[in-house]
Amino acid sequence: MTETLTIEALNSTDMDACYAIRTEVFCGEQQVSREMEFDGLDAECRHYLAKLGDQAVGTARVRPLGDGSVKFERIAVHAPFRGQQVGRALMERAVADACESGARSGVLHAQSTAAAFYLKLGFTQEGATFVEAGIPHVRMTKNL
Repeated sequence: MTETLTIEALNSTDMDACYAIRTEVFCGEQQVSREMEFDGLDAECRHYLAKLGDQAVGTARVRPLGDGSVKFERIAVHAPFRGQQVGRALMERAVADACESGARSGVLHAQSTAAAFYLKLGFTQEGATFVEAGIPHVRMTKNL
């Protein structure tokens, strides 16, 4: 199997690939509105793109919260590539870069069905399930 290459998306081609994955996964599969998915915050975030060979297969963004913490969000992997460590590679790179940038903690709103994945990455669930974009989520945090 080809190793996942995770890069920071710094040019328009890579950003377009990130947006296409988000559109397919969140807007297409999960029926999240484009207005909700593309919330106007992308310019203040770091974006990551996972590739297998030359194929873009996953994305994530990291948004600084201004208090020494970051929010990991918009984490998506094309359906045929789930279960192949793509999400893990994205999160490991995003967490490493957040640490290197001085972040002390991270938060994310995990879809309930993905909470076990984030627990394996060292996140801790906080509080009860809530609904975001019509999908059950849980708040999770991690000391960086």
